Amino acid sequence: MSSATHILASGQRMPLPMQSENLHRTSSERVTTSAARSLRSARESESTSLLRALSILELVAHKAGGLTNAEISRRLKIATSTTSYILSRLEREGYLKRHPDGGRYEIGLKVVALAHGALREMGLRRAAEPVLHRVAAETRYSALIGVLERGLIMIVDKVEKPELFKIDMDIGVRYPAHTTALGKVLLSHLPVEEVEALFDGYAVSGDPKKAALSRELRMQELINVKANGYAISDGELFPGIWAVAAPIFDSTGTVRAAVSATGGCSSTENSEVKACVMRAAREISVRLANSETARKPADRLH
Repeated sequence: MSSATHILASGQRMPLPMQSENLHRTSSERVTTSAARSLRSARESESTSLLRALSILELVAHKAGGLTNAEISRRLKIATSTTSYILSRLEREGYLKRHPDGGRYEIGLKVVALAHGALREMGLRRAAEPVLHRVAAETRYSALIGVLERGLIMIVDKVEKPELFKIDMDIGVRYPAHTTALGKVLLSHLPVEEVEALFDGYAVSGDPKKAALSRELRMQELINVKANGYAISDGELFPGIWAVAAPIFDSTGTVRAAVSATGGCSSTENSEVKACVMRAAREISVRLANSETARKPADRLH
């Protein structure tokens, strides 16, 4: 009998010490691999849940009057049971609120607080609001401030008088930049490569030659917008709605936002509205630059 082999009384062979060590190592590796897979799966699940929650918040924010569980589930293609769970968590934490009728979810105050915090850090609202009120009073149009957000124009402030023509453009909602005067102004100050990349992302159907011509015309329009210092949109986003916008610069000379007067307009009013908006843009730029300059010494103290 080999000294390297142990024989049981029953005649069965016992594993060699080396074999036993290999089996133990293999078992340990399996446990480690299983734990790693479980951890990775848990992280992927958390990531998916987070993305779904963010998608729900964005969807609800863009729908006046809110949405039901079934509507959200259908639009996002998520199981109603999953949607219900996420909605209940968001409601409990204050990011959503449930309508008194018990069926529709609307944006909660916590989201509003976060949005106001972001706008406060931008310094735009404090600099712009007194000017917006004057623009609305002088032009009898809605006065808006917009910024670029992931290639779309997002409304960050709006002033409307009760007696004025109302437009369906809400704070926090994003719109295709190339269809609005605000967006055209901001696009005109981006590097050409960035603008071309954004245009590549716009869905264009029909004749490719017409699409190429449309793109060329858009690029030329942006060149003219930057040269003129203002942009105009005429029924491109909403039929019957006319708007003029001008850029707002910060203390470094960078375009941070744009201001517009938006509503229905006759041709005789265009020049007066345009002049008012351009004056407003210059004044807001000065106010914003002054506020940023005033904050810098305080920032250095901290």
